Amino acid sequence: MPRPRVLLLGDPARHLDDLWSDFQQKFEVIPANLTTHDGFKQALREKRYGDFEAIIKLAVENGTESYPWNADLISHLPSSLKVFAAAGAGFDWLDLDALNERGVAFANSRGAGDTATSDLALYLILSVFRLASYSERAARTGDPETFNRVHLEIGKSAHNPRGHVLGAVGLGAIQKEIARKAVHGLGMKLVYYDVAPADAETEKALGAERVDSLEELARRSDCVSVSVPYMKLTHHLIDEAFFAAMKPGSRIVNTARGPVISQDALIAALKSGKLLSAGLDVHEFEPQVSKELIEMKHVTLTTHIGGVAIETFHEFERLTMTNIDRFLLQGKPLLT
Repeated sequence: MPRPRVLLLGDPARHLDDLWSDFQQKFEVIPANLTTHDGFKQALREKRYGDFEAIIKLAVENGTESYPWNADLISHLPSSLKVFAAAGAGFDWLDLDALNERGVAFANSRGAGDTATSDLALYLILSVFRLASYSERAARTGDPETFNRVHLEIGKSAHNPRGHVLGAVGLGAIQKEIARKAVHGLGMKLVYYDVAPADAETEKALGAERVDSLEELARRSDCVSVSVPYMKLTHHLIDEAFFAAMKPGSRIVNTARGPVISQDALIAALKSGKLLSAGLDVHEFEPQVSKELIEMKHVTLTTHIGGVAIETFHEFERLTMTNIDRFLLQGKPLLT
């Protein structure tokens, strides 16, 4: 009996060699050898890969040459395709509706990077309260006068997170981990806004209070943590009106996607003093980072490394391979 055929976007597995060897015994893996979006679309149109039952993308950075996965590209996929398993939690590069209309099941790797992303969010929360990145920048000058000046300056603005209110925009799996670490590790209080209320057990474990609107969350928070998927509904979810409702000298951290926050509104809030500080792992126009934000001393900037840890990469590979195996060979539901 012929093995099911799987189209590989990008590189083979780099971490779980034994699992990858086993996968190749069960499936015929066809490298896509991507160059450009148009080149990939042409290859599909000409049926160079033949029929295949699955697509696998083992790492977030793999297969990006094929982006964007819009309705036009998806229309050229073979009717034999049943499942697409991809690394990463986000799917803003993919027209999921168009894929679903063709009857193709999609599995991301939700959950794989929860620990790493929540750890980084905690770092950003600490940084925006203690102004750590400003201190590091001063220390790196090697200038004793700058060292002493910034040491004294930070003492006028820095606070401990303990007892302060963390406002969670969204309370999905990653945000729950952020909240757990902030509440039980840093001693913060938690309010949250999510269209879907958390269950009573979660609220009790976190001491969480759900608010009725983003405006109320903005008014009550000392620091806001943004962790929601990026889609049309969440584009610029955090905007000028949100910042206007915040307390003077508040803080915000973003480990979601850059465009969830209006960069212009964020910069204006920092300039006005409405925000004391911000911690940004993601940026509206990344990989381009705003020059204005770079120059702001109370802004901590990282390079979208929320999920970037070896443990995350292992889980990406395990989930993508396992999902295809379960779906095609075992007839079981997808894990994610």
